[in-house]
Amino acid sequence: MSTGWSSLKAISVKRGNALEVKRIFTRYTVASLLATALSQVVLLVLFWAWETDAMTASTIAFLAGSVPHFLLIRRWAWGNVGSAGRRAEIVAYIVVTAAGGALSIGITTVMDWLLAPLIDDRGWRSFGLVVTYLASGAPVFLLKFFALDRVFRRKASHTHKAASDSHNTDTDTNKLQPHAA
Repeated sequence: MSTGWSSLKAISVKRGNALEVKRIFTRYTVASLLATALSQVVLLVLFWAWETDAMTASTIAFLAGSVPHFLLIRRWAWGNVGSAGRRAEIVAYIVVTAAGGALSIGITTVMDWLLAPLIDDRGWRSFGLVVTYLASGAPVFLLKFFALDRVFRRKASHTHKAASDSHNTDTDTNKLQPHAA
């Protein structure tokens, strides 16, 4: 019986491809950090500098980070190129990311509503919204990875053979692995 972190593995993690999943997860994390940084800059500019309302600012910030995030994780993290499977990836990404985004936008909007009567200074309210936006995204981070991994990770039989592939067996075809770039 597994306990601790070993029970928090993506469905595709097998002993043989654990290093590959670590590589994918690391790249997914870096892409997420870059997208989050971009979103935070947009949120601060819109809410603090341009005095946009919290819902509009957090929605635009969310979208500003989502597009580069999708492109980075599809190509760099999972190594998927071309049009094969793109429709399913886009639909899954929109559904999973929209659910997480709706939660972040809703929580950020409610927090602004709660902070408005308590804090007059827009700078401090902006700081509160950034902290709220970051905290609301943290709980769903792993769940998003596991959900997206199920879609972005393709069956080996649906990928192009990499130049280094030297054999083709039925067992290799049935393994889940990232798309060969």
